[in-house]
Amino acid sequence: MSPQCESAVSDLSAFPDKMVLLDCETTGGRASRDRLTEIALIEIENGEVVDRWQTLINPQIPIPPWITRLTGIHQGMLENAPAFDEIADALFTRLQGKVIVAHNARFDFSFLKQSFARCGLQLSSKTLCSVRLSRKLFPQYRRHGLDRIIERLGIIIDDRHRAMADTEVILAFFRYISENIPDAQITAACNELLRRPSLPSHISQQQIDALPEAAGIYRFYDSEGGLLYIGKSVNIRERVLSHFSQDHQSAKELDISKQLHQIEFQQTPSDFGAQLLENSEIKTLSPRYNRRQTKTRKLYQLLLKPDNQGYHQLETVATEMTALADISTRFGLFRSRKQAEKKLLDLAQQFQLCQKLCGIEKRQRGACFGYQLSQCKGACCGKEDAAHYNLRLQLALQGLKNEQWPWPGPVLVEEHPLSEDFDGVHYHLIDQWCYLGQVRDQEDCHQILAELRHNPPFFDLDSYKILVRFLLTPTRQKHQRLSIKPFSSTDRESVS
Repeated sequence: MSPQCESAVSDLSAFPDKMVLLDCETTGGRASRDRLTEIALIEIENGEVVDRWQTLINPQIPIPPWITRLTGIHQGMLENAPAFDEIADALFTRLQGKVIVAHNARFDFSFLKQSFARCGLQLSSKTLCSVRLSRKLFPQYRRHGLDRIIERLGIIIDDRHRAMADTEVILAFFRYISENIPDAQITAACNELLRRPSLPSHISQQQIDALPEAAGIYRFYDSEGGLLYIGKSVNIRERVLSHFSQDHQSAKELDISKQLHQIEFQQTPSDFGAQLLENSEIKTLSPRYNRRQTKTRKLYQLLLKPDNQGYHQLETVATEMTALADISTRFGLFRSRKQAEKKLLDLAQQFQLCQKLCGIEKRQRGACFGYQLSQCKGACCGKEDAAHYNLRLQLALQGLKNEQWPWPGPVLVEEHPLSEDFDGVHYHLIDQWCYLGQVRDQEDCHQILAELRHNPPFFDLDSYKILVRFLLTPTRQKHQRLSIKPFSSTDRESVS
């Protein structure tokens, strides 16, 4: 650290009365997987530095070479260093009742919280992010990383990416703030940041304030405009803020927060439209962190067919990705053959079905293995007649029956807004449990339906589940203000 920074003695009384400036070095970027290798802190009370403390920490896992190149910390330096559980109690005492200050505080706090949790301690200190404070007090600058602050303040530092050196930079920065910003403005900025939920470093409070407390979807983007994540909620603002809780139990949530630079949103009249729009955009745009709802190219069903003796057999088959096939002979919708076969095995065990007739056991002659274990009533060897077996099989399949389309043709679903803040009605065209899209008028409907005569719609399992959930439940329809009207190809009235 340069002499001019060390000799500065600016009073820091405009900041929180009791705070700990700190920095952590780690074996990587995920608090759930990686470990601390070094921690340094500077304790401040009533505007004055009262103590400095630092230690290397044995992570008890290997240090990646790129971390060694970045920090200079190598495995040999840590062999005789204490493990975190050896310093946990003393460090916890130092942090109790104090505001924790760090540059990108969410990162350091997540590692501290996870490390303490492994020792049976729960860290719940308030945090103040110096990146966010810099953005608030110096909005004229585009970047607020530690390297940029070092450059702006002319700080000379020898051990960048070592814990104490980086903590001293934060101290120098706070002293610079004290010398150049009125105390009242500093205190107001700190109080505002401490009152509000901890946000990712690159997200401004203005972006959060712009989010509505209404239904719709939101999109997270990185610094290059890459789409990270799409979500939906009946309260967009509340749901977005829930991503930024300080627990950081999820590696995915922490990764998103670190990369997040921009939030966009799109309101819908109700939760119905939000769920359909989210599902559609995830499959069309393939965000980086939406993995559970990606487009399924092939689905599997259980096909029911009789054998020569009148016993109903089951076979796992791939199904066409268009409207649902004959629901009297096909059951369930599974994303993989393995998932379908597991369900089939569960049913066979629960209802004492024959594993040969279910296609689970491939032997051609004699009783199935389940019969020998008293898990089959003997349909495979004539010990149970076909009528009794088929009835029990139908009972087993009841929970896998797919819903038959209850209307003679396509329907228009009118989605009326639940909030006065949303103006207008949305119209959705649906046929045979296939969501055909949002439409503006009759011309849109006719054009879509005409195209489908030559190109059948893609059957999507997720939209099917959404439509069944809303359209077959009268109370949900009423609550969401949905109105269902059969659509005739001869209609000429305007939809909008």
